[in-house]
Amino acid sequence: MLESPMEILELKDGETYSFHIDSFQVDQGIIRPPHAPQGKAIRILRVHVPRGDKKMFPWYWDITGAGAIAQILPLLDSGAYKNRLFKLTAAGDGPQKRYAVEVV
Repeated sequence: MLESPMEILELKDGETYSFHIDSFQVDQGIIRPPHAPQGKAIRILRVHVPRGDKKMFPWYWDITGAGAIAQILPLLDSGAYKNRLFKLTAAGDGPQKRYAVEVV
């Protein structure tokens, strides 16, 4: 289980966020969406980012979108993420939200 605090990367429809990744973790975390206020365990990708890529502590983002994780994780597992810029763009809202991932 990931340690607190959770720092979920929330993007609105059409919003893009760019970041570099220093290291990462994949684990379970508990979220409390409106339809499951008692809590629900999900897979989370925690990406540790340089301080220049995030304005405030903690120096990581928790990515919860299964589609985003599926696109990013193979690059992380291969080691091909060092010195690369990741651009994550949201399309849609709520459970129907999808993500486009670009790596520069």
